[in-house]
Amino acid sequence: MELDWAELERLVKPSPNYADIPRRLLDVLAYDFARKYYNHSMREAQAYAARLLGSDPRQRYGAMLEEITASFLRLQELKVNSTQEFILSVENPQKLEEFYKRSQLPLQALVGVLHYLLYWVLPARIYLRELVEPEEPQQLGYVTTLRESGVRFNLDLLEMGRTRQFRGRLARITGVPEEFIFELTNRADFTRLPYVRGSTVRNYFNAGYTTLEKLAQADLAGLQADMDSYAAAIGKNLKHGMELDSGIVIAGILPKIVT
Repeated sequence: MELDWAELERLVKPSPNYADIPRRLLDVLAYDFARKYYNHSMREAQAYAARLLGSDPRQRYGAMLEEITASFLRLQELKVNSTQEFILSVENPQKLEEFYKRSQLPLQALVGVLHYLLYWVLPARIYLRELVEPEEPQQLGYVTTLRESGVRFNLDLLEMGRTRQFRGRLARITGVPEEFIFELTNRADFTRLPYVRGSTVRNYFNAGYTTLEKLAQADLAGLQADMDSYAAAIGKNLKHGMELDSGIVIAGILPKIVT
């Protein structure tokens, strides 16, 4: 069964090319915390998908869950031991072609697993500057200091600030107050929610939800009221792009990283 390269090009959009997807995934898995909490076995991957997709309050992802589960089952049969091992097996077009022929999985299914990992499971890498208030010069100054010390991205901070011991060490090295590092680490933690980026993180924080634990414990009506109150205070409509019901559910599913 020959690989249809034109079909592959269509399937990988909006990525600029196929190799960009495995590269981005492997960049995330280069972090210790990502390998610890997200480098699932195929059995673990099936269970995690069942919770992540199957718990959707609006029940929109049944077909996607069925497809992803079937793919992970096939990867388990092929003795693929982990998420990282699978990505390495298809990390470039040549390896993908070999794996495609061996696995007998449809091309759409293989790309579907990569897209699922990219958009639903592994956090995207974003600049810390996106997580702080743009009108707060002190926050921006602290972020600049962290950047000059090599802490540029949300993933860097999840790696270097996820425990009290790590935060204390980072504060001593950089001179940035440990309290701010803790707050910024919690902001970075919110980016592990699928499709959540800087503006949404800031909205949650400014509405009073400053940890994933607080969000997971929230009552939907109360969260909506808090968001509406914050939106009224700043004169903006925040309903677009924020799925508060899904946010509560997924916040309770994500593995706890920040302690």
